[in-house]
Amino acid sequence: MVLNAIIVDDQKNSRELIKSFCELYSNGVIQIVALCPSVDTALIAIKTHKPDLVFLDIDMPEKNGFELINSFDVLPFEVVFVTGHANQYTKAIEISAMNYLMKPINPLNIKAIVEQFETKKVLANTVNRNEILKNNLKGNQTTILFPSNDGFTVVDITEIISCQSQNGTGKCTIITTNDIIVIHKYLKDVLSLLPESSFIKVSSSAIINKKKIVSFNSKTYTLKMSNGSNIKVSDAYYNKTKLIDALAN
Repeated sequence: MVLNAIIVDDQKNSRELIKSFCELYSNGVIQIVALCPSVDTALIAIKTHKPDLVFLDIDMPEKNGFELINSFDVLPFEVVFVTGHANQYTKAIEISAMNYLMKPINPLNIKAIVEQFETKKVLANTVNRNEILKNNLKGNQTTILFPSNDGFTVVDITEIISCQSQNGTGKCTIITTNDIIVIHKYLKDVLSLLPESSFIKVSSSAIINKKKIVSFNSKTYTLKMSNGSNIKVSDAYYNKTKLIDALAN
């Protein structure tokens, strides 16, 4: 298997570093066919070379990496985002099940990317994951899209009652007014995409929608939710006064 790849980064040393890591650590699988300093040059290179893989810097002057993504209704290639900052963007990328490299780049991550291509049909779900990413990057989205085995699941944020982790398994249960959905994501990653005005983490294993609270029992230290469930509040997170303040804001 050979993957033709393009590197898009405004910094020359970064382009050269990724290229050298691919040459040294991909066992010849990743072949770099173009080095691009901007989104505009990358679009020309993509049209010319039709790559299997694009290493895409997020933070670039004039046009950023997401603007390249928005140039396509359907992505015909796999994307590995490159960034020097862990922020809301990287959380959206994680939730969308897409790859990213943090600067400074660990060359072992190049091996991991190759292994993913060898063990999964990653391109089969590129269209779905692109739609998921675009949706989850929106500043005022009303839905979150989560990858599933055969596409994605759309969750209306206003209908979420609670999100609960499954004891360190890497799975999270999303409880809505109409459904129960299990996703392969950690609770902290889901929290990063939910609006702070409506959602708070009340324990290491639970996030609740403040608008779905019916009552609070100070003796059992539990919140009764609109679906009748009771969510335990950790006193390590909130004493009674802080909880009232958090729910009121």
